[in-house]
Amino acid sequence: MKKITSYAKVASTFAKGILGARKKEYVLSFVYVPEDKLWYIDMPWEGDRYNLAMVAGSDKLLDRLSDEDSENRVTLEVLPREQQEEHPGYIECVQTAYELTKGSFYDVHGLEGFDRDIWICPVTLCVLGHYPKYIYIKPVKEGDK
Repeated sequence: MKKITSYAKVASTFAKGILGARKKEYVLSFVYVPEDKLWYIDMPWEGDRYNLAMVAGSDKLLDRLSDEDSENRVTLEVLPREQQEEHPGYIECVQTAYELTKGSFYDVHGLEGFDRDIWICPVTLCVLGHYPKYIYIKPVKEGDK
């Protein structure tokens, strides 16, 4: 019964994300767990924590964006968009492919020396409500929030 309740809560989280109001701007934090050697999005979650793991290039992007003073944390200002826009100082991620239940792939532009794509998992639907065609990101320093 406990497992069914957990699944129901996860399904509810997806439904709220997909059906809920979408924002023009998000501030999202990611935490590196040295024991797992993985980055995770920092958000409430009823399911398995590994569902929140950043992998397939997203982890490498967070490695690049982290700094030595961050104490294993990266906070990003995130602007999801359906049209390409100018956002000076932001890294542009351009969607190349997606499947609703399998996540979305993005090419990363504007981060010197980072020349690979990234994948974001379906948990993105809980956070952003959809897979935007463009995602603009900028690291936020601890004192800037």
